[in-house]
Amino acid sequence: MAELNFGGYSLYLKEQRHAISMLTGFGAHRLTIQLECAATGTFPPEVAHSVAGELWADGLGQSGWLGHLLLDWPVKATSPNITMNLATTLTDTQLAGLEKARQGNDLQLRLHLTVTALNGDGSWPARTTQVAFTVPHNEWSQVVTEAGHGAFVTVLVPITADENRATAARRLREAQNAVRAGDFEAAVSKARLAMDAVRPTDHQKAYSAASAKKAKDRDQDERWTVLLQAAYDLFGGAHHDDPDTTEHFTWNRADAVTALALTAGLLGRLDDK
Repeated sequence: MAELNFGGYSLYLKEQRHAISMLTGFGAHRLTIQLECAATGTFPPEVAHSVAGELWADGLGQSGWLGHLLLDWPVKATSPNITMNLATTLTDTQLAGLEKARQGNDLQLRLHLTVTALNGDGSWPARTTQVAFTVPHNEWSQVVTEAGHGAFVTVLVPITADENRATAARRLREAQNAVRAGDFEAAVSKARLAMDAVRPTDHQKAYSAASAKKAKDRDQDERWTVLLQAAYDLFGGAHHDDPDTTEHFTWNRADAVTALALTAGLLGRLDDK
């Protein structure tokens, strides 16, 4: 929360719980950030405040300037809280660059703001402040998806009394943490371990029967079986260092995210079955 003291009264600014929204356009989009504004002290009822500033993204390894912020309408000093809508424009290029830079992590936003009191006596005292907050990965991803620049899917992995599935869900959480830490090989390895809960006891027999057929002749269950085995074999390359084969495998973030998503989907499919 940011405090701005104007002598007889103070303004308090903080982000709302769901602070961001986006209106899509043709190659450029309007990003709106909602702040709560409250005031304490003695303030004239006719005093309004204009707000302007800049929006920055932190922790991206480069200058995170995103754009200028404008307030849609001056706000009065009032209690209880009122909502301020600050807007900026993000282009398609900015969204793509931002998604690449954040690498699936939560988005750290920082607002540099100048608040000017529009007093009726002609004096316009101004104060500067910063408001920093975190936009969770899933919330920002949903905004980007709605802008047509991503596809964010939540895979719910059920936690049941089945010990194997509970262990698999824990492995997937560990894989997610490894992705965030940049340890992509470990993430793929954790996904491979989680797949043990997906393979039925008769999987090897079913795979042998399916692989003996031509691909076009396999039924739906057989094609699922082949997909499962192919993923199991591929991800096993991160879990084992076999001479002259898997010991030379390398893994990037896209590989790790794919392994995590595919395994989560396969595990979630068990619940539907």
